[in-house]
Amino acid sequence: MVMIFNHPQVRDYLLGHGVVYTYRKNHKKTADGVRPQIGKDWATDKRCGKKIASIMVNPIEPVDRENLGQVLSKYVSDSGFYAGDGPVDYAMVAWAQAIKTLNHDAPPDGWIYQVKTLEAEG
Repeated sequence: MVMIFNHPQVRDYLLGHGVVYTYRKNHKKTADGVRPQIGKDWATDKRCGKKIASIMVNPIEPVDRENLGQVLSKYVSDSGFYAGDGPVDYAMVAWAQAIKTLNHDAPPDGWIYQVKTLEAEG
């Protein structure tokens, strides 16, 4: 499961800090359809793009309409939308708007993933 990081703020945060929390509409499963797909993977900046980083993917928790604000507030400081100063409310609004924009105004049902970059193998 390659992860595409279309949003420049999220992508830059991942590459600059080595970790980012990101929303994904679908919670990918392994071939058996039961276990969540986690572990080593790679990231790109666009569909059919080149590899920008090796990553470790961990699903953290589900998101839906009822818990969206509560869940985003837990992870907004490492989402790429929080500048480190001022109220986190603005960052949460920006993150929620990005979720809607990148997912074609889909309902916010999805998952928060923690993505970490891995050291280059060499």
